[in-house]
Amino acid sequence: MRVATAPISWGACEIPGWGELLPYERVLDEMCESGYAGTELGPTGYLPEDRDTLREALGSRGLALVGAFHAVPLHDLERRREATSAALATARLLAELGAPMLVLAADGDPRRAALAGRVPADGSGSFDEDGWEHACTLVGRIARNAAELGVKTAFHPHAASYIEAPHEIDRLLDGTDPTLVGLCLDTGHVGYGGGDPAALARARASRVRHVHLKDLRRKVHADAVARGLDFRDAVGEGVFAPLGDGDLDLRGTLHELQSAGYAGWLVVEQDIRLGITPGAAPLADSARSRDFIRRAIGV
Repeated sequence: MRVATAPISWGACEIPGWGELLPYERVLDEMCESGYAGTELGPTGYLPEDRDTLREALGSRGLALVGAFHAVPLHDLERRREATSAALATARLLAELGAPMLVLAADGDPRRAALAGRVPADGSGSFDEDGWEHACTLVGRIARNAAELGVKTAFHPHAASYIEAPHEIDRLLDGTDPTLVGLCLDTGHVGYGGGDPAALARARASRVRHVHLKDLRRKVHADAVARGLDFRDAVGEGVFAPLGDGDLDLRGTLHELQSAGYAGWLVVEQDIRLGITPGAAPLADSARSRDFIRRAIGV
């Protein structure tokens, strides 16, 4: 396993008005200083869009590009062609840059934002059968086309999206081809959606293709859910913590991954809203998280 991070740990997010934005040069420098070997791409336009400039920016710092996050509007059948085209544009960019992983997620809308962390287990807040068929077919089609470009696909359950809760994760995985669609195990989002990351790592070991390591403060999470806060506001109140400072069983999750022979990237993320999340200190927090992994599994 190798350890990377992502611009979201420095507050760079695709959501408008998320928070303060640091210059990308400073963020890449601090990634190196914190001990990371790679990064994900981050929101469109944050890292240089010119291929040569991006290669130089990463290469001069010894950072690999390990993948890119891309949300797909699985809930909107009318946008199927647009969604496929946009996802494949990201896959082509990754292929050109030699990055191995397209990280797909479902997009959200106000309806699902209102259910973040509280999705009904009876399926009433999820897709109907036709919706599930469309979602699984679209994810499979994108993954197949990405594979033709030499890029693998991992599906990322995401809070405030249409695939967040444990039963939704199972339905997506059971409805897609395991040779094409892997799982991006995001410990923080799985925990936010009511799941157990260590148990998921064990139960779906053969599907884990990519890992996002986050820690979750259960008290902040429970308070956010009780007050009906949306995901954005929960992040603003510090729902995510440096690794080891929250309440998830990350050591257990890492040991499950080791036992299963996982040999991919561990991408450390701590979603913050810079200037809004209390006590956010990206450089210090990222170094702290990196040290946690060394102490936990010696990597």
